[in-house]
Amino acid sequence: MNQIGKLCLLTGVLLLASCGGEQGTGDSPEKITDEPLTQREAEAETTLQPVAEISIRATGGEELDSMTFDQDTIEVRAGTLVKLTFTNEGKDPKMIYNIVFTKEGYSAQVAQKGGKSGASGNYLPDSSLLLAASPLALPGQTVTMEFITPDTAGIFEYVNTYPSETPLMKGKLIVKE
Repeated sequence: MNQIGKLCLLTGVLLLASCGGEQGTGDSPEKITDEPLTQREAEAETTLQPVAEISIRATGGEELDSMTFDQDTIEVRAGTLVKLTFTNEGKDPKMIYNIVFTKEGYSAQVAQKGGKSGASGNYLPDSSLLLAASPLALPGQTVTMEFITPDTAGIFEYVNTYPSETPLMKGKLIVKE
């Protein structure tokens, strides 16, 4: 009887041990991909928030020195969610542009520092002067971005920070109450 009790006890322990382990894995193993992990930004509550859909183009033809933004001024209300579409109508492979929003009076400085940050920095300076920035747009490419304007009125500038032979492309963002 002593051996039967020990055998039952051993069987019970083995049975309990085999029931443990990972839960909820089922028959489908976890998929491993080569894609890097990316942090998703929390989406702002926009139910009652004003929204402005704006399109800006880098235009001017086939010569680098003739390229410019098609709008030199944008006006929006404070606290507005801006949904911006930026189209690069350049033809030459050197015509790579972005649009970067910065504090007024700092567009030349931001463009210079952006050029120095290089490709690894996406040609954007690490700066508290930035309000928002688009990805780089290759010739013929359209990129989109969203940002929320400050809650107070003010004047900001936008500029291309990709280094090129193009004269400084810039404009003004006017935030109204």
